[in-house]
Amino acid sequence: MIYSTFERLPQEKKKRIIAAACKEFLNYPYEKSSINRVLSNAKVPKGSFYQYFDDKEDLLYLCVKTIYQKVIDARRSHHESLLDSGIIRANQLGYDKAKIMFSQDIKNYLSSDDIAILENMMNAPDAVRNHIQMRLSSELIVPIIKKELQSHDDIRKDIDYDFYAYIISQAEMLSIDYGKSRGYNIEQMMQLSYTYLKIIYDSINK
Repeated sequence: MIYSTFERLPQEKKKRIIAAACKEFLNYPYEKSSINRVLSNAKVPKGSFYQYFDDKEDLLYLCVKTIYQKVIDARRSHHESLLDSGIIRANQLGYDKAKIMFSQDIKNYLSSDDIAILENMMNAPDAVRNHIQMRLSSELIVPIIKKELQSHDDIRKDIDYDFYAYIISQAEMLSIDYGKSRGYNIEQMMQLSYTYLKIIYDSINK
């Protein structure tokens, strides 16, 4: 849990902590990462950590959430919704072309460091990875997708918006679980995610 004491910190200090955490997860796998190194690099007293967080999973979550927000902001700057970048694009361009573009998005919107941190999250213990992805879904992705489903002309109006927003948000987690078992890299996992999104779109398209 990330406590309200962290949210109330000055922006400069919050950014310093997040930057130090991202540097840690860029250089060390989750199980070898160190809270003490993060605090030292952020120039934050060691005793204050548990005033802000429960454990280092919260630090990785903050890094991953920052990366996801970067993708969302980039798509919005190109006047694309999350649906537009996924299931709607597949209908307009055709699946094969849209899947290629989806993979390119990851490279266009994220740095190599961002991708390395995401891969670190994917290789974290299953309980940690799944919990982080569930938090991302509920706190960041589901509310956005629900609004987009409700307002998009191509989507049927008789669907359960909460349900479909949830299962769309889970596309990535399901793809990672399967992809990890097959030894896939992040780009292959994203393509699996796109395949899943296409199946969902076919079920709710007008």
